[in-house]
Amino acid sequence: MTSTTRMRAPRLGLIATAAVALVLASAVAQPAPRAHADVPDFCAAGVETDFDGDGRPDLVVGDPTATVDGQLNAGTITVSYGTGAGTIGDGPAETLSEDDLASIDGSSAGDRFGFALASADIDCDGYSDLLVGTPYENVGATADAGAVHLFRGGVGGLGAFDGTWFRASDFGMSTVAGDRFGHALDVKEDVGQGGTPAPDAYALAIGVPGRDVGGDADAGAVAARVPFDGGGVTIWYTSDSPTVPGASEPGDQLGTSVAIGQFTGFADVVDIAVGAPYEDIGSVSNAGDVTVLEDVYFDEPEDAFLLDQGRPDVPGSIEQGDRFGHSLDAALVGSVWRLAVGIPREDIGGDADAGWAQVFNASGTSLVPGIALNQDTSGVDGAAEAGDLFGQVVAWVPPTTWDNRSRLAVAVPGEDGTATNTGLVQVVPIFDAADDTGYSQSSPGVPGAPQAGDKFGLAISVITAPGEQALLVGSPTDVGYPDGLVAVIPSDGGAPRGLAPDDVGASTFGAGLVGDGL
Repeated sequence: MTSTTRMRAPRLGLIATAAVALVLASAVAQPAPRAHADVPDFCAAGVETDFDGDGRPDLVVGDPTATVDGQLNAGTITVSYGTGAGTIGDGPAETLSEDDLASIDGSSAGDRFGFALASADIDCDGYSDLLVGTPYENVGATADAGAVHLFRGGVGGLGAFDGTWFRASDFGMSTVAGDRFGHALDVKEDVGQGGTPAPDAYALAIGVPGRDVGGDADAGAVAARVPFDGGGVTIWYTSDSPTVPGASEPGDQLGTSVAIGQFTGFADVVDIAVGAPYEDIGSVSNAGDVTVLEDVYFDEPEDAFLLDQGRPDVPGSIEQGDRFGHSLDAALVGSVWRLAVGIPREDIGGDADAGWAQVFNASGTSLVPGIALNQDTSGVDGAAEAGDLFGQVVAWVPPTTWDNRSRLAVAVPGEDGTATNTGLVQVVPIFDAADDTGYSQSSPGVPGAPQAGDKFGLAISVITAPGEQALLVGSPTDVGYPDGLVAVIPSDGGAPRGLAPDDVGASTFGAGLVGDGL
């Protein structure tokens, strides 16, 4: 590939703005899979999760600890295909595991196939494609190295696997035990690298939080594949990469979360936000930060910069255990790219781990702090309480024909309702936080009953059909549904409904979700 010199205006520093506060929730030792939001599809008419090309959205639910043929925690995904009725989750379903990957070694105990999910029409053939993260996959004799499997959509849906899978070796790196390659995923299609979208113009980011860097165990890394003008490069970044600020440290776990957008620099070149929630800042352990890799173009980004609560214009302050960047989601909201950052272990007043969410808005030359939210924010329902974990997961919710506002969905799985840790999801209009809506299993029509430990909202996503948009809420530890439950909550106020697995091999149905988002 011939290198191209590109000139751009210098990036300005972050600009202080007024902010409000919000909280996202996390209640498990392992971070819950992040939900995926995508840009509109320009290369094929239709929705982002249409795997069989019939114009109706299809729903994918991950169950990473499902037992497959006696193999504990092997993992499965369930695909529910849309029908002509246009109602999400009403069609035929199929369950897939690594036993359906003819060219791979099949399901093995502990693989956790389905831990992370992302979708886009990567090859612009009119059928959405699905990426499945399997971070504890053994690659040969190398334990927990991790892999990402690609299912191509087609007339028959996702039943056929074409043999494509990604490992560290596909990015020019050695395969190392404990990498957890595929722990986090994001993919964007039609990114327009170089100014003209090519038929296969997509960007893929893969989190590798267990990667050792130098002598630093679990410092973390991110792998990227960014085609340009029909070609492409594969890239590997760590905190020790030349353009990345800071230095690797043991346990940072860079790559716990990833989000692709076009925040700064060139408008037609992607940027990648990468969360390191266990980053120590000075002497403050596990405060967390987010690295933004700017203009990922050839073998190195043009620049990179950090987001954390130590910047004078970012609300809050650096505190031990905040885990800034535990969850990320990026979306084009109107004409502005926005990045949402979950800080689920943020203390609010004297309430430990109450949680917080921070939005950053792209100005073209910088990421500007926007609204900040927690349950003590004026007008926001509820109150900050210890252990709420507000911000465990964040997901952008697009406007609808009946509501033209963009909103942010925030998971609060540690919220105490009628019992401890029943869970909650709050949907907040970003320009009118006081008009937020909370959903729990106490809400009218929402399936299940609130019981201690349900942790409603451990996974969230959004999906849009021609006649319906819905918030998807996973409850993989629901007491009343021991195999797991997914609530489908229509955005127009229609009757909620539930999806639950039929096979007894399921165990954490709803731990992973994929939708189309923004």
